[in-house]
Amino acid sequence: MVANPHLLSLSEQARLVREGSITAVELVQSHIDQISKLNPQLNSLIAVDSEGALQQAAKVDAAHARGEKLGPLAGVTLGVKDAVPVKGMPWTINSRLFEDRVPEEDAPAIARLKEAGAIIIGKANLNEFFSKPTEADLNPPPWNPWNPERMSVGSSSGSGAALAARMASGTIGVDGGGSVRLPAGAHNLYGIKPTHGLVSRIGVGRSEHSEICPLGITALDTAMMLEAMVGHEPDDDLSWPGETPEYAANIEADVTGWRIGVPRGFIDSAPNEPEVMEGFETFLKKLEELGCELVDIDIQGMAEARAATFLILFSNSYQRHQKTVKTDWNTYGPQSRVNLLQGAFLSSTDLINAGDVGRAFKAYFSNLLKEKGLKGIATPTSPFATAERSRRRGEHSKGVNACYTAPFNISGHPSISVPAGFGEAGIPVGAMLTGELHDDLSMLQLAHAYDKTTDWDTLTPQI
Repeated sequence: MVANPHLLSLSEQARLVREGSITAVELVQSHIDQISKLNPQLNSLIAVDSEGALQQAAKVDAAHARGEKLGPLAGVTLGVKDAVPVKGMPWTINSRLFEDRVPEEDAPAIARLKEAGAIIIGKANLNEFFSKPTEADLNPPPWNPWNPERMSVGSSSGSGAALAARMASGTIGVDGGGSVRLPAGAHNLYGIKPTHGLVSRIGVGRSEHSEICPLGITALDTAMMLEAMVGHEPDDDLSWPGETPEYAANIEADVTGWRIGVPRGFIDSAPNEPEVMEGFETFLKKLEELGCELVDIDIQGMAEARAATFLILFSNSYQRHQKTVKTDWNTYGPQSRVNLLQGAFLSSTDLINAGDVGRAFKAYFSNLLKEKGLKGIATPTSPFATAERSRRRGEHSKGVNACYTAPFNISGHPSISVPAGFGEAGIPVGAMLTGELHDDLSMLQLAHAYDKTTDWDTLTPQI
């Protein structure tokens, strides 16, 4: 038996299961033990299916014993944000409105992951209806395992915390304004928001620009999960019908000569903490060492695109809840009520204008990449090196700033957060790469090339 298999990357775990060096049951049990040890302290998983996971693992081992070919994710465990339906498991969106809801079928993205052999071990904590964390949510917010005195960030906070604590091989989140990339950055992980429509959003309300996304310990882990999730869904009118490359098999690439834009003016205008910029500059130096050419560029419309992203999100939320807000207003948490009120007072003209902003920025950014001959651009993931305040100590919270992430939700361009160091109180910081529509592979290739120059994946929280 391999010692502490839960500490290995998803790709390594999957390889060992296929080789027979470890059984799927042993791997699942290792994650169950880690959950039992740390989850009471971190509150990152709000439902755990230990029995079901072990049963699925036993089926994987039986198939292996029969000499059957195993799927690429056979035996690995996944935690899934509790905004995404998994058959037979809670589907609460962390709201008292849905505390007893259990879906009868998987979201298509989850079904595809299961077909690849993945085992769903639990549902990950989140902020009620993707808002900001409050104690009034059905489940209180999770803590960051890198410093359990600090809350995790982003609405996919539980997904980030669970993976950082190695409670699963990988995790799945939802990113509507940065809610996968931000927790990836704050937990020393890789998290990709794919091109708009690449992964079906059926199951999460089919919001206009919210994507179901993977978080991984390595870039390869992230690529393997994304590859399993993609595919056209005829019932999703936003689903892209084209073919997609094999991300994992093609992740090795020579990135020499790749031109990467750095929007210094926009970055300098953000409230970046010194630790963030230190990590970002180190990240840029690594790209240069890999042979990339860094190009200073000017970029326009980021602030407007961010504002339009959240305007549409608030409006979408109100449209989905406009019936229940009249009958169950007091059941919603305080932050959800704030967001719903913002959505309620938006006019059709506001939405038309926001859509126009999004389409304009989409075209502008693609043209910018083409005109400058860029593979993509590089920015920090978040301006802040601090997580949410400690409720235990009453520290001031700087919250979350989506100035770098949200513009690419409304534009639909793929972007990936990568580890870039550690900031205040030991909380990780991230850097982000954003590329052309449907060129997710290049972003994964560049992240992978960078990954091989670092040892971030070998570091784990000491809790």
